Amino acid sequence: MKKISFLLFAAIAALIIACGVDSLVSPNGYNYVKHTNATGTAPNVGDYGYVHISVYQDDSLINSTYKMGRTVPIIVPDLTQIPDDQKGVGKANPVADVLAFMKVGDSITVEIPIDSMMRQSPNLKNAKKLAYGIVLVDVKNKEQYDQAKMDEQKATEEKAGAFKAQEATIAAQLGGIVKEYIGGKNKDKVKSTASGLKYLIIEEGTGAQATAGKSVDVMYYGMLPSGEEFDNSFKRGQVFSFPLGQGQVIKGWDEGIALLKEGSKAVLFIPSELGYGDAGQGKIPPKSELMFYVELQKVN
Repeated sequence: MKKISFLLFAAIAALIIACGVDSLVSPNGYNYVKHTNATGTAPNVGDYGYVHISVYQDDSLINSTYKMGRTVPIIVPDLTQIPDDQKGVGKANPVADVLAFMKVGDSITVEIPIDSMMRQSPNLKNAKKLAYGIVLVDVKNKEQYDQAKMDEQKATEEKAGAFKAQEATIAAQLGGIVKEYIGGKNKDKVKSTASGLKYLIIEEGTGAQATAGKSVDVMYYGMLPSGEEFDNSFKRGQVFSFPLGQGQVIKGWDEGIALLKEGSKAVLFIPSELGYGDAGQGKIPPKSELMFYVELQKVN
C-alpha cells in the first residue's frame, strides 16, 4: 500500500466519521463503513488476512501499524462457531468481524464503542469517538501462513546470529574508544550538547531522522569508564525498540538517539545526571558516566 493511498484513506475515514455517514452493522454488532469495492482476493474462513490498522480518537489518528512498518495477520473466524461468551460488541474482535466482507485492496472503518473499562485509561477518559481504519493488504491460507512464519523465524534467527557474531568486535572497538576518551586523546572528535551529553559519530546514517514520538530500533553496547560491560543487545541478538522522547529510557538516550539518522553508528558518553544518577542500577555504580555504542537500525 503506497503512502499516498494510506493518506487518502485516512482523510476519507476521518471525513466519514465526522459527518456521521450511515453505516452497516457487522455480525457481532459493530457499525462499519466500507469505503471501497476492490476486486482482489477474498479471504475464506481459516485464512489469514494481513491488514493495516489505524486507530482514530475523536477524528485524530493516534496510532497505526504503518508506524510498525508491517501488517498484522488476523485469522478469519467461522462466525457461526463463536462461543456465546465471545459474541457481541466489546467481546468479538472487530477486525475479524468485518474481514469476511473485504477483498484485498478494500478499506473499512469500524466504530469501537467506548465502554466503562476502556474509560479507565487516561487517554480515553474524555474521548467521544474511537474507530479502527482497516486496509486488507494480503490473504494467505493456513499453509501459506505457516510457511511465512517459518521463513520469518529463519530470517530472525539468521539476523540474531549476525548480531551475536559482532559482539566481540563491538566490545573491542568501544573499549578502544573509551580508553582514548578517558585519556583525552579524542577530544577533537567528541561533540557536546548543552545538557552535558557528549557523542562521537562513527558513521553518519542517510535514513530518516530520529525525532520525538517516532519508534526507533537500536542495537547497543553499554560500558563503564573502567571498560566493564554492563549490558548489550548484541549478546541477545535482537534490537531494542522504544518510542523516542517519551521518557521510557534514560534522558541521555532520549537526547542522544534524537541526534542520529537511521543507519548511524555512534558512541554516547552519558553523564550520571542523564543516566542513573546517584542511585545507579544493577552493575552500574552510583554517579557513573556511561558509554554506549549505538546503531540506529530503524526509524518508524
